[in-house]
Amino acid sequence: MRRRTPLFAGLVLACAVISNGDPSGVLRFIDTAKEAGLRAEMICGGSEKHWIMEANGSGVAVLDYDNDGLLDILIVNGSTVPRLIRILAGATPSPAANGLYLFHNLGHGRFSDVTAKAGLSNSYWGTGANTADFNNDGFVDILVTNIGIDLLFRNNGDGTFAEIGKSAGLSREIHWHTGSAFGDYDNDGNPDLYIAGYVDIRSINFGAAPGVCDYRGISGFCGPLNLKGERDVLLRNNGDGTFSDVTERAKVVDVDARYGFTAVFEDWNQDGRPDIFVANDSGANYLYLNFGDGTFRESALVSGVAFNGDGRSQANMGVAVGDYDHDGKLDLLTTTFSEDYFPLFRQISPGYFEDVSAAAGLVAATTPYLGWGTGFADFDNDGELDLWVANGHVYPTVGKLGSTTYLQPFSVFKNRRGRFSEAPLGLPKNSYRGAATADFDNDGRMDIAVLPIGGAPMLLSNRTENRNSWIGFSLGGTRSNRDALGARVQIEGCNRKWFDTVRNGAGYLSRSDPRLHFGLGSCGVVEQASIFWPSGKRQVLKNPAIDRYITVREP
Repeated sequence: MRRRTPLFAGLVLACAVISNGDPSGVLRFIDTAKEAGLRAEMICGGSEKHWIMEANGSGVAVLDYDNDGLLDILIVNGSTVPRLIRILAGATPSPAANGLYLFHNLGHGRFSDVTAKAGLSNSYWGTGANTADFNNDGFVDILVTNIGIDLLFRNNGDGTFAEIGKSAGLSREIHWHTGSAFGDYDNDGNPDLYIAGYVDIRSINFGAAPGVCDYRGISGFCGPLNLKGERDVLLRNNGDGTFSDVTERAKVVDVDARYGFTAVFEDWNQDGRPDIFVANDSGANYLYLNFGDGTFRESALVSGVAFNGDGRSQANMGVAVGDYDHDGKLDLLTTTFSEDYFPLFRQISPGYFEDVSAAAGLVAATTPYLGWGTGFADFDNDGELDLWVANGHVYPTVGKLGSTTYLQPFSVFKNRRGRFSEAPLGLPKNSYRGAATADFDNDGRMDIAVLPIGGAPMLLSNRTENRNSWIGFSLGGTRSNRDALGARVQIEGCNRKWFDTVRNGAGYLSRSDPRLHFGLGSCGVVEQASIFWPSGKRQVLKNPAIDRYITVREP
C-alpha cells in the first residue's frame, strides 16, 4: 500500500510534544477527534460513582469492516444504573441510542457515524469491544461483551451486520463479562474465544442504598473484594458458525471466580501452541499453558506472573505484550491501582518471567497512577517499543489524599535501551479507560483512540517528524485462521532483529490495529522477513519494500 498524505493535516485541538533526546527529533500528538467526526458521549453510570460498575469504563476496537484498507473505529458505551436495575428485574431491554458507535474511516482525516446503517445496537451496559473474522469468510466480525448478554455481530459483507449470538452458542444469561480474546488454541484453523468475567452482578443488592466503603479515609463504592466473582469461559469454534463451551473439558475453570479483566492468547513458552494469560483484579493472575491435547494447566505462580516481584497480588486491569528489550522473547506488563506500581514481567526463558519494574524505571514513575488501557508501540519508529497507558482514578474525591488525583494523564513512557521514562505530553487530564493504537492514515505512525469514563473520546494523531524508516505487515491465513492469529514475524536488517506475533486480546476491553508494525530507526533496508504461520509453514520474503504495509497471504 502506498504511503498516504497525513490524515489529520491542519487540525489542532491539543498538542503533545515529547523531547526524546534522539537525533530524529520529537514525538508529537494532536487530538483531532472533533474535526475528524469522532463524536460520541461516553456514559458509565453517574458522576459520583456510588456503584462499582460505574467506575470501570468501556473499550474501543479498530477494524476494517469493509476491506477498503482504512481502519474504522468501534466504540462500546456503558449505561445508567436505573436502566441496569430494570433489566435485572426482567424488563425486556430496548436498544440504547448511544450503546454502540461505528465510525467509518473516509480517509483525509474524516470519519462518518454509520452505526444505524450498519445495523448495530446494544441494549445492555457495554464493557468490551473486540473484532475477529471468526467464520473465516474474509470479513471481520464484532464481539461486544456486556453487563447483560454478550453480542456477536456477523459481518454480512455489504456494510451491515447481523447479531447471531444465540444461534452461535453464546450464553443468553446475564453476566458481567469484560475482556475477551480470540485465538486458535487447537490450531484447527478456526479462532476460539476466551471471555473474562468480573463480578456476579446479581450479588450486588440494588434494593438497598449503595454501600459505602473506606479507602484510606475517604468514602467510596464497595467492591470487588466483598462481592462474588464471575467465572471466565472458553468457547471452542466448531467451524460451522457456532461455539461450544469447553471450559471444564479444557481445564481452564476459574475455580476461585477471580475478578477477570483482560485476557490474551499468546504462545508464551514457544512450543507452537497458544496459551492464555488473564489479568485479575485484586487477586492472582492466570497463565494457562496449552498441552496441545485440548487441555491447559494453570501455571502463573510457577511462571512468575501470578503476583508481582514482592509476592503480592495487585489490582491488575490492562495488559501490554511485546519484546521491549529485543531478546527474542515476549514480555508483559499489567496496569494496577494507584499507590502501587505497574509490574513489568520480563521473560527470561520460555515460559518463565521476572519482575524487572525497578530496573526498567517504572516503579516510582507509575505509582501515582491508576492504569487501565495499555500497550507497547513504537511511536517514533526508532526501533524501540514505547509503553503507553490510559490512567484515571475510580474515586472522584480521591484528590483529598494529596498523593493522587481523580483526573490523570494519558501517559507515554519512552523506551531507551530497556529503561522507560515518562514524557510530558501536555494533553488534558481525565479519568481514562479503554484505548487502542492504530495507524489510521497508513503513514507508518501509530495513532491512538482513547476513551474517558465520561464525555468525548480523544483521537490522537501522531505527527512525529523524523527520517526513521518502518515496515508493516497485514497477514491473511489460508490453512491457518484467516486473521493469522498466532503467526510470528521476524525481520532482519542492519545487524538487528525484530519480531512480534499477531495476537488478539491484551490492552483493556479494547482491540488495537490487527496489523504488525515495526519501527526501523535509521536502518533503511529489511534484508529478510520470516513468517511462521500457525499451520507450521515458514515463508521468507527477501528484501521487502519498507515504509509501507505489505499484504501477505499464507501460501
